[in-house]
Amino acid sequence: MKENKLKVFINQDFSGNLSYENDKYIFNYLENCSNVVSLTMPVRTQSWVDKKLHPIFQMNMPEGALKDAIKNSFAKIKKMDDIGFLELIGPYMLGRIKFNELNLYEDNLQLENILHNSKENLFDELLSKFAIRSGVSGVQPKLLLSAHNKTTMKFEHFIVKSWSDEYPQLALNEYFCMRAIRNANLITPEFYLSDDLSMFVIKRFDIKDDDSYLGFEDMCVLTARGTDGKYDGSYEECARVIKDIIAPQHKKETLKTFFKAIVMNHLLQNGDGHLKNYGILYDKDFKDAYLAPIYDVITTTVYIKNDIPALRMSDGKLWWK
Repeated sequence: MKENKLKVFINQDFSGNLSYENDKYIFNYLENCSNVVSLTMPVRTQSWVDKKLHPIFQMNMPEGALKDAIKNSFAKIKKMDDIGFLELIGPYMLGRIKFNELNLYEDNLQLENILHNSKENLFDELLSKFAIRSGVSGVQPKLLLSAHNKTTMKFEHFIVKSWSDEYPQLALNEYFCMRAIRNANLITPEFYLSDDLSMFVIKRFDIKDDDSYLGFEDMCVLTARGTDGKYDGSYEECARVIKDIIAPQHKKETLKTFFKAIVMNHLLQNGDGHLKNYGILYDKDFKDAYLAPIYDVITTTVYIKNDIPALRMSDGKLWWK
């Protein structure tokens, strides 16, 4: 495999190739591929060409300080451009799209040992052991782990999140905000708070009972934006995406759900409810698409006193009464 070319897998099926040539990113489906990498990139013989990395391939890449930390750790052994980055973390990335090879083994972890551990700096220990598994978007450290759940007696898939001292009690903040979202009768993933209040653990909602993956696309991808455009959109734009993609019999209820999520976002003053924090799930294509559970909700104004909403409404960013 050339250094500037990656195999792209959808679930466990080799489905196409991503390459970087002449300052352009080029994706080609294999001849008999039937699954789409994105609802915005239907299967075709013509190449999908972009000057920037395609939004669907950007979607789950770490950002900001987290991305810089991973780059710095591996820069001596690998060219850490987008292709090099995807080659490194590609087998572990969140979602059904993987790059170059598949990671099929389970971690030897117990969920209760993560939640009820008295060790100081447990997250740092996990991060040092599983550092390469940071294939999930965001600027704060997160890990993708499989752990045995004593309640269900199965290995299940989780995202484990922790934060620096810059944002004190952020795990507790997210836990209570997600409790409020659930109490408003909005669907959320399963979530937990560690006993020492340092880690927020959320169960993956994109994995089916047979361990294959549902398609997930956030509003950045669905509005044809890269990750750096996550604060550029509007709630109205998200509503238009829902109208275009969700099945007709579910549209009205989905729009009500989305509106309730916006109301809760404003009541909780979550200034980080950007385009990457809303998305849709589907099995094979848009015919069965539905709104993903609500996730990543925190009160940001306790840390940034004059914070404003992440997205526009009626052409402005302000907390509506």
